[in-house]
Parts: sequence; C-alpha cells; structure tokens
Amino acid sequence: MPETKLEHAAGVVSSSVSLRVMAGILIFACVYYASALLITLVVSVLIAFMLDPVVDLMERVRVPRWAGALAMVLIVLVLLWFLAYLLYGRAEAFVQNLPAVSAKVTQFVDHFENVVSNLRQSTSSFSPSSNQNGLLTVQVQQQQAQWTRFLLRGVGSIYSFTVTVMFIPFLVFFMLTSKHHLKDATIDLFSMERHQQIEDILESVTQMVRQYIFGSFLVALISMALITPVFLLIHLRYAIVLGGVSAFLDLVPYIGIALAILPPLVVALMQFNTAAPIIIIGVVISAVHLMSVNLFTPKLVGGRVRLSALSVTISMMLWGWLWGAMGLVLAVPITAAFKTVCDNVPTLKPFGYWLGDGE
Repeated sequence: MPETKLEHAAGVVSSSVSLRVMAGILIFACVYYASALLITLVVSVLIAFMLDPVVDLMERVRVPRWAGALAMVLIVLVLLWFLAYLLYGRAEAFVQNLPAVSAKVTQFVDHFENVVSNLRQSTSSFSPSSNQNGLLTVQVQQQQAQWTRFLLRGVGSIYSFTVTVMFIPFLVFFMLTSKHHLKDATIDLFSMERHQQIEDILESVTQMVRQYIFGSFLVALISMALITPVFLLIHLRYAIVLGGVSAFLDLVPYIGIALAILPPLVVALMQFNTAAPIIIIGVVISAVHLMSVNLFTPKLVGGRVRLSALSVTISMMLWGWLWGAMGLVLAVPITAAFKTVCDNVPTLKPFGYWLGDGE
C-alpha cells in the first residue's frame, strides 16, 4: 500500500511537470506565431500607460473619460503626422542628394579595389577565382535580405504591418475609456483571497511601465538638448531632426550608440569633405551616450527597472530572435514587467531576484 501511494504521488508530479512543459511550449509558440498581434497589443498598452495620467487628470476636472481619451489619441495622431511630415521632407531632400553620397562611396570602393588588386598581385598563389566579384555581390545581396527579414520579423509583410498599426489608435482609445472596468475584470479572474495581491501586481506594473516610459523620454530629451547644439555649430544639415533621431535611437540598449551615430554620419559624409566634423559627431554622441548610461538613465529610469546586465542581454537576444527589431525595442519593458510580477508573487520571487541587479 505505501508503494502504491508513492507511485501515485510520483505520477501526479510527473503529470504536473508535463502539463507545465506543454503549457510553456504552447505559450512560446503563440508568442512566435502570433507576434504581429502581440506586438500591436504591447505597443498599445505602453501608449495607453503613457497617456493615462493625462486622461485621469482631465477626468478629475470633470471631463468625461471618453472625451479625454479621444482628445489624447487625436493629439498623438496629429503629432505623429506632423513628425512624419517633417521626416518625409528631410528624407526627400536626402534622396535628392544621394548622388553625392554615391560618388563618395564609389571613390571609397575604387580605392578599396585598388588595395585588393595590389594585394592580389603580391599574393598570386592565394588569389581568388575570377567569379569572386559575382560571389561578393551575391553575398551582399543576401546580407541585405537578411537585414530586411530581421526588421520585418514579427510584423509580417509591410501591408499586414500597416493594417495592424491602424488598430493601435482604436485599441488605445478603448483601453483608456474602459480602464476601470478592465482592472476590476482582471482582478475578478482570480479567487477572492488573491484580489489584493493581483491589485498590487497591477499597480506595481503600472508604476514601473510609466516610470520607464517617462524616464526614457526625459533621457532622450536631455540627450537631444546636448547633441543638437553641436550639430548646429558644425552646420550639419537637418541638425534638429538628426539630433532627435540620434537621441531616441541611443535609448536602445547596447547597440544604441551605433544606431545613433549612423544617421548623422551618413549626412556628414554627404556634406563635408574633411574628417573633423565626422570626428566631432562620433565624439559628441559617444560622450552623451556615456553620460546617459551612467548618469541620466540610473537617475530617471533605474529606480524601478532594476534589471541586471545579464538579464537585459538575454532578453534582447530572445525577443530580438522572436520579434526582430521590434523585439529589441520592447525587450526591456517586457522583461521589467515580468520581473515586477515575479517580485510580487512569493513562488516566483527567486526568478525576480535572478533577473534583478542585486540591489
């Protein structure tokens, strides 16, 4: 009889583990294959978190919540349209000046080919076959296709991505108007004794996401205020737009500095014939990046988002693999939200401690 009970208990444990493994595989498959839907939902939630304090303030001054939500969504759409209009004008001017960039790139390629030709002549025994140029062209085309697939991974085709993005304003509006109902309905999904715990988790996640969004926005504004005057002093074209683009691209963990330098560097190569402005751009963006990482971000963002460097790296690798470029952008807030949930659930606290920075 004791052996039968032990076998029964072992069977229950094995079944429980199997169910958890199957549930984990199912969730992972949904995250991968339903990426376009989930990215849209996550972005909508982040925007709703960002706009909610203003809507709450309008509600306290007796503005109907639906009217405040509609006003904020329309304001954001107008701002995005104005930003797109400015960027389109700068992009159109940039495309018109592409021949100048192309000429400089051609000169660089010609110089590089001359160097390679000299090396080939000096090491004739190791010279490549005659079809190396064609093979190199194919490799470049394959790399470009890989970057395109990486950028579009998780969002599908450009058409499906455009259609999906069109739902974001409606999702944000409905999330803002039905905030109280959604919160109560979410709490009611759990048993009565866990209502307070779920409410604490929702409040902690809300505070964390808001601090992350607003803190990151302030860091980008400070970086923009430091970068843009330098761009203006060296008379870089589109200095204000490039300053803002570089500041916000610098927010991407680890690879942000490379992304921030690239746009002004391309314009500088097109505009200047000397190396001094290019060096100034690299030095200024690198210095601002160091200040952002070591001073601004810990003060304005790090109070709530206490993730270790290892957990941030792993999360970026994972979400970048799952969702491509959008995964890199959303990796930190998603991981920070998961850590906040773990910190408020006793059985998951070890995971939250592992993800944290140990403070």
